Amino acid sequence: MTPGMGGGGSVRDGWRLLWGVLRRRPRPLLAVGGLVVVLAAPTTVAGIAVAHALDDGFFAHRAGTGLLWVALLVQVRLVAAVAGRLLFPPLVRVVEPLRDELVTAMVTAGLHRAVREDVPVPGAAVRQAVDEVEQARMLVASVLRNAHATGSVAVGAVIGLAVLDPAILLVELPCLVASVAGYWLLVRAVLRRQRRSLLAEEDLAEHVVRTLGARRDVTAFAAQDAAARPVLERVERARLAARALGRADAMHDGVVGVGVDLGLVLLLALAPVLIGRGRLGTGELVAAVYYVMFALGPALRFLVYGGAGWLAELLGLMTRLSDAIAAGGPLSGVATAGEPRPVGPSSPSGSAARPVVVAESVGYAYSKDAAPVLDGAGFTVPFGAHVAVVGPSGAGKSTLAALLCGVREPAGGTVLVGGAPPAPGSGVLALAPQEPYVFAGTVRENLAYLAPAASDEVLRDAADAFGLGRLDLDERLSAGGAGLSAGERQLVTLARTYLAAAPIVVLDEATSHLDPDAELRAELLMRRRGGTLIVIAHRISSASRADWVLLVDAGKVVAGPHHQLVDRSPRYRQLVGLWEPEKGTDDGI
Repeated sequence: MTPGMGGGGSVRDGWRLLWGVLRRRPRPLLAVGGLVVVLAAPTTVAGIAVAHALDDGFFAHRAGTGLLWVALLVQVRLVAAVAGRLLFPPLVRVVEPLRDELVTAMVTAGLHRAVREDVPVPGAAVRQAVDEVEQARMLVASVLRNAHATGSVAVGAVIGLAVLDPAILLVELPCLVASVAGYWLLVRAVLRRQRRSLLAEEDLAEHVVRTLGARRDVTAFAAQDAAARPVLERVERARLAARALGRADAMHDGVVGVGVDLGLVLLLALAPVLIGRGRLGTGELVAAVYYVMFALGPALRFLVYGGAGWLAELLGLMTRLSDAIAAGGPLSGVATAGEPRPVGPSSPSGSAARPVVVAESVGYAYSKDAAPVLDGAGFTVPFGAHVAVVGPSGAGKSTLAALLCGVREPAGGTVLVGGAPPAPGSGVLALAPQEPYVFAGTVRENLAYLAPAASDEVLRDAADAFGLGRLDLDERLSAGGAGLSAGERQLVTLARTYLAAAPIVVLDEATSHLDPDAELRAELLMRRRGGTLIVIAHRISSASRADWVLLVDAGKVVAGPHHQLVDRSPRYRQLVGLWEPEKGTDDGI
């Protein structure tokens, strides 16, 4: 999901917020813009070197002269690579203050809302807002850096064409202007249709959750048809919105074709006239084709295929931040990433999208004669918290996870998720079990199981983020994931869970086969997606990273931050002592 597209604000609000922050740093922005012209020179010189190497060298049977121009071409490329580093200092002076300013605004808005609405634990929501600001910082840096590279190459090519013959530029320039105008119209169309599609998906998800929550009443009153009708209407509305978005995406090829292919055809049609009149040499024609095909072409393709998505994502995210700042409150719902870009489908809006987990006097035993695994356990997990569940082996950590997911029912007490008993398949909670399940089918089908509307780009981003870059989406997997390592099977399960729309994720020792670095990356990705994260901890590092720790022992649950439990719980100190690895190892228990 592209962040921010499901809120109530307009894209214009997001643009105003972005520009309002950027314009307060005019000097580094001007430096970034000025470097476009400076870094355009290598592209211009490269084309001229090609023309001279052919006309004055190889075509004139002077191989030495041609080789000298080729050597100059190589030197120009090396200089361009070194000069590209000049961009980073002014870019840093633009991006880092942007993050600081947005974090300040978001945290202030979150605190204002916490005071106004008497929210007992605002920290998790504020942290979520900070995570989305960090995502905005990364997107701004990516957009500026890549737009700068694209712009400098394009400017260099335009200057080069003008140097070769202004008539060529008069032919190419209208094509480029038409292509850039089409690109801007494409971005606007994608933003509008993306917003409609996500709003339709959110409306559908919210209605499905409501319908599932009332399924007993629906059955009791034999109202299945009446309950299904509005759901089907929303399914059709979401389908039409997604289809319209797909049609907008299909316009990419046309935009590139106008700027590159049409321009090249006109250049080749004009070439005999220019060469016949002596205005253009054969080598200069090759240089002109070089400028169009290998400078303007890649720049325009990147702008359209990559830049459109990044710009849409950035404006969508800034719209969401603008909504939160204007409302004086933190962000809501499940946010993506991206590192990869939050990638799961939209989660239900409203109160169902911010469920609180409450356990009261929960008891559970595997048989009537068995000692209870849990006896009077109680705790509350606010929405957006990162919680680690720890305890000795056999204490009931996985049992607790099963109760939270609705897979098991408590023998006593209550477990409520969002004010209702947890129900498997409700979409509110997603579980990644310790024993991962890979089913027979393609990698695409495995990853998209909980996010059927996810695009290949979204699935590819998620796979790369979790370290599954070697797997092709069309690669077929056998049942159980034969051929994959135990760690890779867990990564497939984690990526599938990450893509789900569920606002709560439970990892039941789902990283047990991963090394500490891979485990850290997986937990950070899950945390940055937004929502609530509950981790049945496998290593002490997981507990130390969490906001809260639930210590399960002797049927009871003791809750608190890691440092507090270390100070006041002898049992937790004992576990930490056993859990701490020997020097040079990373073993957990």
